[in-house]
Amino acid sequence: MKRNFAILVASLMAMGSMGAAQADVLTVNGAVATLPGTTQTFGPTTDSTYVSDGISIYDVVGNSSSASAWGNDHGTYRASSSGSGTFDSMSRFQRSLEVVNNLGGDASFALDFFIYYGGLYIENSFGVAGSGSVGYDLKINSGATSLYNSSAVLDSNGNVTVVNALNGASLFSSGGYHTYYWGGTYVTLDLGVLGAGQSKTIDFDLVSTAVGSFGVESYACGEWGYGEQPVAFAAVVDEGYGGYGGGTCYRSAYAGGGLGDPNNLSSTLPPGGANFQVTGSLLNQVPTPASLPLVGVGLAALGALRRRR
Repeated sequence: MKRNFAILVASLMAMGSMGAAQADVLTVNGAVATLPGTTQTFGPTTDSTYVSDGISIYDVVGNSSSASAWGNDHGTYRASSSGSGTFDSMSRFQRSLEVVNNLGGDASFALDFFIYYGGLYIENSFGVAGSGSVGYDLKINSGATSLYNSSAVLDSNGNVTVVNALNGASLFSSGGYHTYYWGGTYVTLDLGVLGAGQSKTIDFDLVSTAVGSFGVESYACGEWGYGEQPVAFAAVVDEGYGGYGGGTCYRSAYAGGGLGDPNNLSSTLPPGGANFQVTGSLLNQVPTPASLPLVGVGLAALGALRRRR
């Protein structure tokens, strides 16, 4: 007889129960830059329950760059990057989860997880010269074995390169505006068989990038439009703020996006109720030497029953 055991090992990531053990580590880090010499980094920030960090920089000639990443043991997570003008932005969320088979015998394991909604965006409504791109790269590995990967890169010409597209992924372009977006995606993976006491490490790696080399136009401040940045915003020269008191403003193209829960809802599960869980089922067991006498007793009883009939 096959006995099925279900274990909840983690909520993306990691709440262990029913005899399953795990070591769960969350990490976030990233970097942003505008012109050469302006690179700033954040992380690595490490914790077992919740991590969050990010950074933004602006310079005095209209360039900007930002990145952020976070995740927690409820399963919600995100990595996002963006910039305007000349920029180079990267954010990363990582998780390492060790699953241990404490079910008392050989068992097959499966991984179910939810990939949150997200999108990539590029807007050049001012028609400035230059180019840029934004993308994400999600990998789930066990050692050198790839369990799952999905990635997408959107460029400023409206082209998208995709590996393993997520549910409902769509590309929309209109003039200087391009967006590639997707819905929530459930995935089930076969983790194979673990012997009693054996373990397997699952590594999650989500990276978001945004790069650009767009021209920046200056003009006399008289409005605060999308993608515009006044000099005073960089706190270098006080020439007015966004049309209040005059001054010089800048505008350029914008690129940004990310994958993951966009609202930092640390206690909210997606539709279906589970962000991440591992289930294990014991395989049919070969009788051990200690159990063979019991098998003999059972066969003898069956023989006696047959003779009686």
